[in-house]
Amino acid sequence: MRLFCAVLIAAALIGCGGKKVEPVSYAAKIQPILNTRCIACHGGDRVEGKIVLTSYDAMMASRILPGKKPLVIPGDYMKSWLFILSSTSQAHYRMPPDTSGQGLLPKDEVALIAEWITQGALNN
Repeated sequence: MRLFCAVLIAAALIGCGGKKVEPVSYAAKIQPILNTRCIACHGGDRVEGKIVLTSYDAMMASRILPGKKPLVIPGDYMKSWLFILSSTSQAHYRMPPDTSGQGLLPKDEVALIAEWITQGALNN
């Protein structure tokens, strides 16, 4: 799945033919995905795994245990746990989990998260 997304993003960037790529807006594109798919377990009164996705600052401060690895590594979606957990085919790691009843994140949302991280994971 991660390879598919990497190929998809590379194709999109190559296909731009030198045109300027519009930055992915965190406020307009990423936070709405998190609000729809993640906040039930990672926001408000419920904070699973000490991961908070209610705001940019909270997300960037969140760490994956063990080892306290950052959830997002700007510029490197392949090492960013936000991307890894939302794109994996391994049911026991995938977010949102199968028990949430939401199913997999659509491929376009996963690709958007990867593109946003690749662009530097800006608070824009």
